[in-house]
Amino acid sequence: MQQQSQRRGFSPFQVLPIEQTLQAFNWFTAMRSSQPVYYDEQSHIWHVFGYEDVKQALTDPTHFSSEDVPGFSEDTFLQGTVVAKDPPAHRKLRNLVNQAFTPRAVNHLSDRVTQIAQELLDEVLPTGKMDVAKDIAFPFPAKVIAELLGVPAEDWDIFRRWAGGEDGNTRPESPEQAMQMRHTMEQQMYAYFARLLEERRRSPREDLISSLSVAEIDGERLSENELVSFCILLLAAGQETTKNLIANAMYCFTEYPELQERLRQDPALMSTTIEEVLRFLPPVWFTFRRTASDVELGGKTIPANSIVLVWNASANRDPEQFPEPDRFDMQREPNRHFTFGHGIHFCIGAPLARLEARILLPMMLEQLKDIKRVPDVPIKVNAGIVYVIQSLPITFQAKA
Repeated sequence: MQQQSQRRGFSPFQVLPIEQTLQAFNWFTAMRSSQPVYYDEQSHIWHVFGYEDVKQALTDPTHFSSEDVPGFSEDTFLQGTVVAKDPPAHRKLRNLVNQAFTPRAVNHLSDRVTQIAQELLDEVLPTGKMDVAKDIAFPFPAKVIAELLGVPAEDWDIFRRWAGGEDGNTRPESPEQAMQMRHTMEQQMYAYFARLLEERRRSPREDLISSLSVAEIDGERLSENELVSFCILLLAAGQETTKNLIANAMYCFTEYPELQERLRQDPALMSTTIEEVLRFLPPVWFTFRRTASDVELGGKTIPANSIVLVWNASANRDPEQFPEPDRFDMQREPNRHFTFGHGIHFCIGAPLARLEARILLPMMLEQLKDIKRVPDVPIKVNAGIVYVIQSLPITFQAKA
């Protein structure tokens, strides 16, 4: 079980039945008790499981670096972005992030977010059935982030493919081909956003792309590479977390049907319920770091330049922090989970994800009556850094 779970942990493209994936929580329990900081000799990766140790790894960039993490920040679209930077370079780019995701900027989207949600619900209401993952959870945040950035409506189709990590209709036949396709897609995205930024410099509009095109940090204009990389990061971070949060919430609502009725009777419970979904079934399971020097953690000495896999999902079930951690408690407070990370790398998409969930989920419960999961349909999950339910078919009372 131990070695199987470890292999599952760092195989980001592995597809597993949800029941098998959720067995990882049993492994977390065992590891927190026996080896809270553990070195896997097969992969040469250090694993961190306990709440306090995870917190230290996430909040100490001096010892746990986000830069040049093999297989994570190197040779991916993350390279050079705020996600893969340490102070002091991190501060400059984070200030740009803060400009994009101020509470005012996010809340300004509320009316449009509601409209997008209703348009998607109107498409499925007459049918009495839908696939939550494909019909709502994916297109909803992708449309919202396109709206935030200012992507023209005529470009929605290509933007939708990028948001889904797709490159046309071609499916890779090998890991090498998948990597080549990813590089091609990233090049296309780079060229697209570079062109859009240039257009907005000539003809500004009321959108984020226009603001970024003239953005300055500490009186210094940002380079084209910094701006374009930031747009690509927003595309990923701005929709991936919300997509998985919505699907995971609906999984919990169908797994524990009593939640639906309580939320319909008392909508004020939705905010704490969303936080409990984030803790109980997090969209993001782990974070990578690289040790900048030898460091003591959990009674172990981790050598410099080691890869550290920080299990956010395990910390979220630590009984030292969360009483009865394996019980879904829709009124759990406090709920200081690490699903969005902690410290300077706290998830840039968190405010937008919370806003979208607070708007969409009550609309779904209000308009979709008698929600039930389609029986005997296996639920499969992409189990890796990001926890992705591939398909979640449900039925409900059709409405004209």
